[in-house]
Amino acid sequence: MNIDRKVYDALSRLIGYPRAGFHEACEEWLSIVHKQSPQTREILEPFHSFLMDHSVEELEEFYSRTFDNSHAAALEIGWHLFGESYKRGAHLVHMRSLLREHDIEEGGELPDHLCSVLAILARCDATLAREIAGQMVGPAVKKICISLAADQNPYESALDAVLEIINLHVQETNVCI
Repeated sequence: MNIDRKVYDALSRLIGYPRAGFHEACEEWLSIVHKQSPQTREILEPFHSFLMDHSVEELEEFYSRTFDNSHAAALEIGWHLFGESYKRGAHLVHMRSLLREHDIEEGGELPDHLCSVLAILARCDATLAREIAGQMVGPAVKKICISLAADQNPYESALDAVLEIINLHVQETNVCI
């Protein structure tokens, strides 16, 4: 199966900080993800229901409580891969150079924020995308999911969908995470 890497942009927006217009755009992003992998429809149902049951303001607050106030659930993948080591600094430099190389605005987050890395996966060459997906994103997202599972956080299902797409992508080279 060939991955339509637009799915990474859709996932990036789904797990990004909710803003005005989020609910309306969410349906389009979900459609892109479901088209790539029909299994994600069931995976994402708890997340979709949660989104539709809350206002953007409530989602903003929940997002901040989930990801900004917890090291275990932080969306900076380098944190989960390298902790506070010097390797994380090199990783951040590498991610920043990839963002620039692919004309992706860094915004207010660190360059290894999952949303930024998913945007890189949508734009970089196929070999690099599979490497980043399998060696960085998959292992980091698994750790985040473990921390979210304890609280039955609805974002866990969104990150499970990321893992589903990552696995499909990495399977193109017969290597599963």
